[in-house]
Amino acid sequence: MSHMKKYLGAILVGVAALSAGLSAAPAPNKWLSTVTVTDKGAHILGNPAAPNKVVEYLSYTCGHCADFEMKEAPAFKTRFVATGKASLEIRNMVLNPIDLTAAMLARCGGKAKFFGNQRHLFATQATWAGKAKNISAATRDKLKAEDYAGFMIGAFDEIGLGPIMQQRGITPAQAKTCLANKAAFNAVIGMTEGGSALGVRGTPAFLVNGVLQDHIHNVAELQAAMK
Repeated sequence: MSHMKKYLGAILVGVAALSAGLSAAPAPNKWLSTVTVTDKGAHILGNPAAPNKVVEYLSYTCGHCADFEMKEAPAFKTRFVATGKASLEIRNMVLNPIDLTAAMLARCGGKAKFFGNQRHLFATQATWAGKAKNISAATRDKLKAEDYAGFMIGAFDEIGLGPIMQQRGITPAQAKTCLANKAAFNAVIGMTEGGSALGVRGTPAFLVNGVLQDHIHNVAELQAAMK
C-alpha cells in the first residue's frame, strides 16, 4: 500500500470515529423545548403529564419576578422541568399598563419564542420598566379613552421597547401587530382576573399542584411545596 493510500485510510478512520462520536452526543432535552398553550392562553414548559404542576403568576415590571427568572428559574428548569418531574406554567398578573405592554410582547412570535421573550424582557427590565415618565400626554390620553392598543403602541416607542424586541428578532411592525391582538389581550386580562379570584395578591405567586403558595422566593422553597 502506498503512503497516499495509508494517509487516506487514516483520514477515513478518523472521519468514521468523529461521526460515531457525533451520533452519540446527547440530544437537546425535549422537555425544555416542549411548549404548550392552555385554553386560557397560558404557556406551559415541559412535560404536560409531569407529576408536579407548577404555575407561576408574574408581572413583567416586578423586581422579585425578575430575580426569580434570572437567578432561580434556570436551576428549576434543569433539575425539575428537564427531567420531566415538573412542568412550569406562566400566567399573567398584570399590575400596570406598562406591565400589560410587556405581557403582550412576550407572546409575540408564537409559543416557541415565549419563554425566550420572557427571559429577555426580565433581563432588560431595568432599562424600560421605570420609564413611565417618558410616556407622552397623547399616549396617556389613549389609556384614559380605553384605547389600550393605542396606549401600548405609543408606550412601546416611548419607553424604548423597540430595540429590545429587535434583539429577539421581532421588528417594530411585528411587535405593534402583537400589541393590537385582541385575543392575546383578552387572554392576558383573563389570567389576571383568574389570579385575583384565586387570591393572588402579590408576584411572583405559585400554584403548586393546585395549592396557592405566596411566599416562595427560591428553588428550595418551591421544591418543598412539591411532591
